[in-house]
Amino acid sequence: MSNTCTFARSVVDLSDGSVHRLRAFLDTADSASPYQDPLFFGGSGVGEVDCLLERDGRAVFFALCFENVALSRLLPGLRALIVHKGPVADDPDAMMSGLRAIKELARERRLCEICISPQIKADKTCTIEQTCSALGFQPLASPSPNMTLILNVGRDFDQITAGFRKATRYEVNRAERIGITIRRAETEADFLRFHRIYQQRASHKGFAFLSVADFAALSERMRAAPERCALLLSEYKGDILAGAVLARAGPRVHYLYGATAADKTGNRPRLYPVFRRAIEWAKEIGCTEFDFGGYGPSGSSSVRRFKEGFGGEVRNFGPAYSLALMPYIPKLRRALGLFRS
Repeated sequence: MSNTCTFARSVVDLSDGSVHRLRAFLDTADSASPYQDPLFFGGSGVGEVDCLLERDGRAVFFALCFENVALSRLLPGLRALIVHKGPVADDPDAMMSGLRAIKELARERRLCEICISPQIKADKTCTIEQTCSALGFQPLASPSPNMTLILNVGRDFDQITAGFRKATRYEVNRAERIGITIRRAETEADFLRFHRIYQQRASHKGFAFLSVADFAALSERMRAAPERCALLLSEYKGDILAGAVLARAGPRVHYLYGATAADKTGNRPRLYPVFRRAIEWAKEIGCTEFDFGGYGPSGSSSVRRFKEGFGGEVRNFGPAYSLALMPYIPKLRRALGLFRS
């Protein structure tokens, strides 16, 4: 077997053949994530590094990386290589070869740390742990488990909806009875209307959100690839009640962002019909699973109950890992943690 590793500032710098092989790999890899897909999130930031490993003419490893401030805005000179929700690897040998190449690149660039969070099922944690340990990576402690909720959509749709909880089926049916409709966002105005709702909701709830510029860039990519991503909106008498951004990666559709318009909804079902349609759409485009975009005890209990109402099974992933390339980084991290507390 012969490995070829290519580093690029963006996927556009890869050859057409490599891009084609990468696309085929990401569409089938079980650990694929939209955040590791350059179609959605590549080419959108300074310091991007794309690492593609090909073996005998087939892509087997990919990491969409970004150089970022490692510890604090107070120390901007300390930069780390961040692989969010990745890398994606075909097998342990590919993971080992790819991470080794990234480690060499980070040393050449005098980066202080590499952080990865591969979306590998927990039952394969031992293999990943062995691979990471051999290269010096250490698991990162997390206040909450790395997990999500996955719904099997490879069944007949009637079987899927029969698995909804009684209250969820009621809300889905009630939305139809009172005239709530679901449509796909098509125009720039549609996306901007949703972003206003999304931003207001984020400000109210206190979570981070995409800027208008970043969301506009994402919306352009979504409109260019309607077979892979969608923004679904629920409407009532011309008012947008809620929306959800969805993207395909690997064998599943992932829920990325969502929001409800608090000033328009009243007691009407808002996201229920959106998710019902999202699950149906995942099935229509040939996916076998729907990922509810995170799940766990640390999140909102109401959001957790909402997602549970559609059925699905909890899927646990292994921990994130860090490789400190400068010996004082762990001490600085602990010191900053104490300072913040």
